[in-house]
Amino acid sequence: MQETGPGAPGAPVPFRFGTEVGCVGGCVTVAKAAARPDRDNLGEALREARLAEAAHFEAALDLRDSKALRLQILKDDLIPDLQSSEEARALFDLALLPGDPPKLWVDMTAYVVMEPDHRTYRFLQDRQDSRDVLFESSNREQAAAAVRRHMAHRIVARERQKATVSPSLGIGYSGAALLLAWISGFAFGALALLGAAIYSGILKF
Repeated sequence: MQETGPGAPGAPVPFRFGTEVGCVGGCVTVAKAAARPDRDNLGEALREARLAEAAHFEAALDLRDSKALRLQILKDDLIPDLQSSEEARALFDLALLPGDPPKLWVDMTAYVVMEPDHRTYRFLQDRQDSRDVLFESSNREQAAAAVRRHMAHRIVARERQKATVSPSLGIGYSGAALLLAWISGFAFGALALLGAAIYSGILKF
């Protein structure tokens, strides 16, 4: 006769797993996985969502929407720099305008487009008689760094312009100088009238 029960040969051996009692060989214990904290902030989540949307539009061959989404992500990267500087807010707009292709305007003359393909950031500047390529890369972080360098140079150039304004523009005329100018003008006018009267024969000596 075969023995049965927990102590019998071949019977499952009980063991303890956390707060559940299980056994080797014949019992199954379900354990809950520890919850992993989500450390992603909203900005990073938005970037990932827009990149996913860009990939979706690329698959659907809607390249214009894909370009606009990538430029929007670049704009999101630059907005904190714009908000942190009063000089930058006075000079730059970061306006994303639709079109074919869509353009991310940095200031009145410089802008970013996705050309020659939908993955390449091309930073351009329009001049009076030319159009210069300031930077070109498929790396978004490098493109953002190029825009920041452009912004920094513009801010420094404006500061230098303010510092080199001619001091004479801010100097007024003193009261004595104005009085002397008025007397000189009056005397010159009187002499001119006297000469005209003598010449016309009104006055004779």
